[in-house]
Amino acid sequence: MADPDLCFLSIAELGSLVRARTVSSEEVTEAHLARIERLNPTLNAFVTVMAERAREAARRADSETRAGRWRGPLHGVPIGLKDIFDTAGVRTTNGSSFFRDHVPTEDAESVRRLKEAGAVLIGKLNTHEFAAGSTTNNPWYGPTRNPWALDRAPGGSSGGSGAAVAAFLCPGATGTDTGGSIRGPAACCGIVGLKPTYGRVSIRGIYPNAVSLDHAGPMTRTARDAGLLLGAMAGYDRHDPTSADVPVPDYTAGIGAGVGGLRLALCPDLHFLELDAAVARALDEASRVLVGLGAKLETVPFPLASEVPATREALSRGEFMALHRARFTAQPEGYGADVRARLSEGDKITLDDYVRACRTREALRRELDELLRVVDALILPVAPCEAPLIATGASRVNGKEVTFASGLAMRQVLNVVGLPAVAVPIGFGESGLPLSMQIVGPAWGEAKILRIAHAYEVATPEIRNRRPAAI
Repeated sequence: MADPDLCFLSIAELGSLVRARTVSSEEVTEAHLARIERLNPTLNAFVTVMAERAREAARRADSETRAGRWRGPLHGVPIGLKDIFDTAGVRTTNGSSFFRDHVPTEDAESVRRLKEAGAVLIGKLNTHEFAAGSTTNNPWYGPTRNPWALDRAPGGSSGGSGAAVAAFLCPGATGTDTGGSIRGPAACCGIVGLKPTYGRVSIRGIYPNAVSLDHAGPMTRTARDAGLLLGAMAGYDRHDPTSADVPVPDYTAGIGAGVGGLRLALCPDLHFLELDAAVARALDEASRVLVGLGAKLETVPFPLASEVPATREALSRGEFMALHRARFTAQPEGYGADVRARLSEGDKITLDDYVRACRTREALRRELDELLRVVDALILPVAPCEAPLIATGASRVNGKEVTFASGLAMRQVLNVVGLPAVAVPIGFGESGLPLSMQIVGPAWGEAKILRIAHAYEVATPEIRNRRPAAI
């Protein structure tokens, strides 16, 4: 019987053990499959478990290890896939009633790269319908439950990925982020979620939401693991017009260099909403930790902040409606209620709205690029509150009920401009649920923000090592 404690190890630890042949990929895979079998009926994180394919991949990884062929740090390590990533021969539902029986013939480019890196793909993870919401309360495949509190949502749309990683069902998973859908679930589930620079990871073979805002990236339990998983996913794809031909560095090479001398900035203008007192305290304390590690901290303005909400709404809703217009017109009943409402709102976006938003996007990008030439990174909240209740989609800010989706603005500004941001847990709210900050860097600055995140993690083991109580 495989050692269940293997499930609590990181990607970096598991990869090293498999490489050294201290444990086999088969043992690691069986341990995770057993945990999925035990906990997934409660959490509903996976919609498809690829058990036999995973076992076959693990045997192949072990055979290659014995032969001296090591593919890299993901070799033999189980990874979950959000169920909008195409997988050849395996059902990809896109969280939709229309794709219940959809079996792609080709892998998404990032999936192909993960296979090439030796990862063991263990299953497909639940998502908000068409990745178009912030709770993962899916009307067709059921809600995913947050492992920290089973009556709470894990965020969305990569909620299955967030819950699975937080519950130790897999050490890493893929997510997508159009309006915060990696960072939101990372915050709700107390893990690390990295939205890379736009164009860093190919989105070919991933069901689109709003193409000019869509990003794919890693969700893990540590910053180092996020760097390892991103390293396997990233790279130029000439068949993807959004992909950028830029070098892919080793994101973990300098991750332990610390933050001494780095200039970090708070920017309250980009909070947009009132923060719950617990979130504000946790953000203040995280800032003090970073200063204590040698970083310099200042507060900066962002004069164009008032332009963000209308810009993100025109881009995201306009592009989403353009993708779904024909199907929605013909079969509106095939969509869940919240996505129908989103599409109806998207139908109100005019061409003038969209063109104006494209122009404003460039002004926002230039302003943030200029700011990030002066400071090394911005420190922002991910959400104004704890994870929402599944039943209502609502949480509380200083005693007032708010919808979790209302926090999109503080995340989606970074989709509009395409800059990298990593969500990192920074403490716990009054209900014992995780709280998070995002560290925002310049374009192609993923290594820098992971370095900052890693330094914070090392300094706060009491946060990083706390496990969900509900499981």
